[in-house]
Amino acid sequence: MKPIQFGVCLVILIHVTYCLITQKVFVRKVFAWRTRDEYPKVFMMNIIGGTLVAIWLIARPLLTS
Repeated sequence: MKPIQFGVCLVILIHVTYCLITQKVFVRKVFAWRTRDEYPKVFMMNIIGGTLVAIWLIARPLLTS
């Protein structure tokens, strides 16, 4: 796996983990951190989307080689 790709994957997973621990998500509409209860759809999209992108970044080199 390329070092830059691994670094991006690591940053995404750290962000997802932080969001899960604090139960907050950064909302660009208000440009601030908001709780899971205030924006439940955005929170779930952030967690699911971030996890899927990180898995894709890890699996892509394994599938193409």
